[in-house]
Amino acid sequence: MGNPGRIIHIDMDAFFAQIEQRDTPEYKNKPLIVGGPLNRGVISSASYEARKYGLHSGMPIIRARRLCSPGIFVPVNMEKYLRESMRIREVFFQFTPLVEVIGCDEAFLDITGCEKLFGDELEIAKKIKGRIYEKTNLTSSAGIGPNKFLAKLASSIGKPNGLIVLENTREVIKKVKLLPVSYIWGVGRVTCEQLKSMGVGTVGDLADMPLEIMESKFGELGRMIHEMANGIDNRKVTPNQEPKSIGREVTYRRDIDDFGILGSTLLLLSQKISRNLRLKKYKGRVITLKIRFSDFKTITRRATLKNYTSNIFDIHKFSVSLLKNLDLKRKKIRLVGVSVSSLKPFSMLENLLPEEKSGYENLAKAIDRISDKFGENKLTIAKLADKDRVLD
Repeated sequence: MGNPGRIIHIDMDAFFAQIEQRDTPEYKNKPLIVGGPLNRGVISSASYEARKYGLHSGMPIIRARRLCSPGIFVPVNMEKYLRESMRIREVFFQFTPLVEVIGCDEAFLDITGCEKLFGDELEIAKKIKGRIYEKTNLTSSAGIGPNKFLAKLASSIGKPNGLIVLENTREVIKKVKLLPVSYIWGVGRVTCEQLKSMGVGTVGDLADMPLEIMESKFGELGRMIHEMANGIDNRKVTPNQEPKSIGREVTYRRDIDDFGILGSTLLLLSQKISRNLRLKKYKGRVITLKIRFSDFKTITRRATLKNYTSNIFDIHKFSVSLLKNLDLKRKKIRLVGVSVSSLKPFSMLENLLPEEKSGYENLAKAIDRISDKFGENKLTIAKLADKDRVLD
């Protein structure tokens, strides 16, 4: 039989935290935590220095501060991270069209048949890591294998800045089975606890568990992780489809009921969403408002626009209209979010009847040009300048 296929998994090392350490020299080699808001949020990314204190993504910030007293805490700057993510994606497509992006900091690449153009698999992985570093000054870890599971496992084992190859051989699988079950893709903290209650602590324990039991307990997930534990993963690298929506949300440092603050927040979110839509070259026509109250009850309201838009002023106008229809007298608000969905690429819309462009459209483009030249948040719509300091 011929080579079954070769897959590379690239995973950026502590992506958000690494970017902040790159941009602020005094953060280097120190426990840095990206997340927020400081009193009520969770960790989005922790540097490897911070992880030595037991910190991890998803941990409440309050607990992180207790565990890591010397920690440096900085807020999330998603626009900056997405900009770096786009640069990294460009590198991937220089080697293969078969790229499956997972979030903003990792991807699978099917490089089967690319050896004639770029050298063997190790050379390709080294070139990808090298070009990422040249473009962004950021390190990444690479894993190579015959399937997604082994490729991702290889990159995890090699972190940070590693390059590991795992083959589906008896010797390799024997070693893999000694690893904690948490190394299986799809086994999060909740599933891990459930497996431990069943006496499953290692990959080998999972591999030896009867398939019928796994399927009855976890359904399709049970079958999938059972196969992975035995080195089997038939999923193909599937190039990503168009995004379904683009949105942002913010958690307040204290619960609020001030309509002025909410309106300013919606304008801030609309500005960020508009820029993200333009960067990705999409327009949408469904605006969704998300509200989470102080008692954690969450509601959503949506409006469908007549025309497709990526315009900050359209997004803000309709999100405020949705907000005005809510009864905000009974409960204060903890979180507010906005998203734009029913997306179409710019290129597709250009082939339809031309839309009349307003002065607002030109103003939005001017904002983008200034942001491109001077960086995010250098230009802010006037109403945002007076927003109360209760935002993340």
